[in-house]
Amino acid sequence: MGLFNLFGGKETVELDKVKSDENKNHMREIFDKQVDNGSEYKIVYAYSEDIGGANFAVLRTVSYKYRSFILGYKEDDLSLVFLEVSPDLNQVGEALLYKPQDVKKTNFTKMVGAYYLQYGSSFKKEFFNFFVPETIDDIVNHDWYDEDTFIYIDQREVHDSWVDFWNKFCK
Repeated sequence: MGLFNLFGGKETVELDKVKSDENKNHMREIFDKQVDNGSEYKIVYAYSEDIGGANFAVLRTVSYKYRSFILGYKEDDLSLVFLEVSPDLNQVGEALLYKPQDVKKTNFTKMVGAYYLQYGSSFKKEFFNFFVPETIDDIVNHDWYDEDTFIYIDQREVHDSWVDFWNKFCK
């Protein structure tokens, strides 16, 4: 890694389009089976980063847990569905549906490419940070990247559609 890579330089990764397309098709099959009227939704891959920590007398530990999601969105009723999946797409969790009226606050932090969703009551606020990578470079260039943690996918052709939806969802 050169000095200039420390300041935001990314290496270009050659895309394995066949592998990416296979993962997209598999994601579509999973989503359509798990979500009512799943075929009506556009989908993208998203991941979250949960950071945990503990302080001991002299030692501080930090742990990271990554979760993968098929993120479905439908513009006609502004519904957003998170479907947790394993990075190999062999395990599927429960689908969680959100509509703008269910959400307290939304945000997008361009500098880090993170989306923010806050929901819950005023007594118990729950929030969720997630990332929607546009290209395979956005995933593979992370120092912590491995195929056991993230789905190999390139989404440049649908990313603009996702951003347009998010902007409408946030109003």
